[in-house]
Amino acid sequence: MPISLYPLKSQCVQSVSGDHPAVRVRTWQGEKVLLSDCGTHYGFVWQGTASLRRKLSLAPFPLTAGMYFSVAEASTLDGSLSSGMVVTYENFSQGHFLVGGPMATQGQFAYIDGGTTSLLIAPMTVGDPCLNALYMPPNVDQTVHHHPSDRIGIVVQGIGDCFADGEGYALTPGTVFHIPAHQKHRFCTYDQALHLVVFHPDSDMGFSDRNHPMLRRTLVNNVSAANLPDIQTTV
Repeated sequence: MPISLYPLKSQCVQSVSGDHPAVRVRTWQGEKVLLSDCGTHYGFVWQGTASLRRKLSLAPFPLTAGMYFSVAEASTLDGSLSSGMVVTYENFSQGHFLVGGPMATQGQFAYIDGGTTSLLIAPMTVGDPCLNALYMPPNVDQTVHHHPSDRIGIVVQGIGDCFADGEGYALTPGTVFHIPAHQKHRFCTYDQALHLVVFHPDSDMGFSDRNHPMLRRTLVNNVSAANLPDIQTTV
């Protein structure tokens, strides 16, 4: 089956095969989730209220429906009053601690075929993973396309279908899905809009030692330090 659908239930853990075998997706429904110190965890609260406690934190961080987080250390997610999804990238330990949301009702950037998108957790360094929101209006028949890496997501609200290799996959609220790298597919909506949160294991944007705001906006005689290699820190 080219596309995998996972029900939102207690402690359902799935390994993602394909280009990124070190990526695992976990769903929770009404229990605590222990997050290891291996890799970076990207989470989304679909329903209810939860809290995230970092190992060395004195107090937990409250989370409500529509909020998201990333954490790269051992933590405890108290999801006893909630449900949601956590994607763990075991080979990526450089993630930052971040809590954000709730997600907006429309995207910040234009996408394709009437859809919009927003970066929820942006790639800090070129190539880093990222977490995105995707918003599709009603009555969309998306252009067939594919991605250079796996896509793992959850349906936040709305109903639609994903079509791949002649098969249709029903998308309903709370459905978690995995689309393998290079798998051609398209989303279709009908009388409802469809909102998704999607994890990308890599990106082609972000900052680097020679391209970041602090360096570029430091001026020496009105010349950006990014263009002055003699004064740049050697790394």
